[in-house]
Amino acid sequence: MVGHDETMRTRRTHHGSESISPTAHYTGYVWVHNGLAPGYLATTRGKAYYHAMRPGTALGRMLGGPVLEDVLLARHRLIDRLLSTAIESGRVRGVLELAAGLSPRGLEFAHHYGTEITYVETDLPGMAARKYTALRRAGALGPNHRVESLDVLGGHDQEDVTTVLRHFARGRGLAVVSEGLLNYLSAEEVGGLWSRIHAALRPFGEGLYLSDLHVSTDRRGPAEAFGARLLGMFVRSGVHFHFTDSARARAALRATGFDRVTVHHPSDFPGVLTGGPASADRVRVLAAETR
Repeated sequence: MVGHDETMRTRRTHHGSESISPTAHYTGYVWVHNGLAPGYLATTRGKAYYHAMRPGTALGRMLGGPVLEDVLLARHRLIDRLLSTAIESGRVRGVLELAAGLSPRGLEFAHHYGTEITYVETDLPGMAARKYTALRRAGALGPNHRVESLDVLGGHDQEDVTTVLRHFARGRGLAVVSEGLLNYLSAEEVGGLWSRIHAALRPFGEGLYLSDLHVSTDRRGPAEAFGARLLGMFVRSGVHFHFTDSARARAALRATGFDRVTVHHPSDFPGVLTGGPASADRVRVLAAETR
């Protein structure tokens, strides 16, 4: 069972997963600005958000607290590292990324691993169409790389996680990735999503779920609270902290049915961390396995 749902007071009246999309613009520009993504994946809105956040970023660094940009880079690179390890060990031959936004991961992995893997990235219709168009115009889509429309909450007339599985061969290992998603869903929505992911992975033999994790104790100082509130300005549905610590998140995933759950920290992986210790200590990556 997913834990207590602590929602920031910046929460607004509009609900639903459609309100998550503005953060995809911001993070998309972070990837481009830091050389992780090609320029054609940047958007005007993303650039505007990034520069609007610069005073807050400077203040965060001055206060010695975690900086959102560094947190985003650390979690992204750690998920990349764990996913690469799973593919190169032969455990995973398909990747389904939920709410992928403008992340370069699908492009990078499909290009690097070629026909060894099938990569399907998904998002809400507007963002999925934008991503597909950008990749198609750049000639960057291949037979092993797809962009599909998917509402992870099962919105009206939208495909759900199980229907997207038709693109993957049963019996071959499958990884499901969600980066930057959970904190924009309610506790009930996260619990339902985890149950659907667990059920989806079962027919594929080796199953792996990777997701970043932020917990309520991360906001224990003025710099942390300021950073979280700054992020909430971009998300109409508010920012949710479902767990007080990583142990409770691990227990919730085990209760969902996952056979093994590991919590990873960027600071444990050389080459992943780009910011200071304050940023590294404020993000974790969950790796939940089915066998």
